[in-house]
Amino acid sequence: MSFLLTSQQCFVIAIVAFGLIGFIRGWRREVISLAFALTGVLFLLLNGGGALAQLVFVKGPIAMHDIFGTGTGATPPSSAAVLIVTLIAFVGIVLLGYYIGNRAFPGNTSNGTATGRLLGILTGLVTGYFLITYLARTFATNPLITVGGGIPTQNVLTDSIPLLFVIAVVVAIAGLIAARSKKGGGATAKKP
Repeated sequence: MSFLLTSQQCFVIAIVAFGLIGFIRGWRREVISLAFALTGVLFLLLNGGGALAQLVFVKGPIAMHDIFGTGTGATPPSSAAVLIVTLIAFVGIVLLGYYIGNRAFPGNTSNGTATGRLLGILTGLVTGYFLITYLARTFATNPLITVGGGIPTQNVLTDSIPLLFVIAVVVAIAGLIAARSKKGGGATAKKP
């Protein structure tokens, strides 16, 4: 008996996991994580990984040779080295975003409210969508990586946007109801 997941099932599981993480962390922390994730994706889409690999494998050895007089001439990085540096930089930027989000808003101040947690689902879904889309694009366009199962294709990623929109609308409505019920908690008598 084998249990194989399709790429669409893996995509849905990952999106649900990001939504759950957003629910647990709250919207303020997730907004910071989203900002770092989008910055990381933009940096790497603009060939930041190649520039970083050039810095590590070419400029670094040249600087070491100039400073210490040791080492050999630098060689251009291979495509495998560029891919490894790109993925390490991507993971590092995302983890830095999660770390700074946790440090910026310690404890459960306003993240523990129902509205904050429900809005955290939205930001978690958006963060997850961008991260998974970037990783799927990286794995699909790079011949150095072979994945045992299928990776989400552009059709899977595009077809799931309406589903994510419906989830976002439902969560936003639930957040508004939670915020409204908190404000209208009953009439309080004014003391003169």
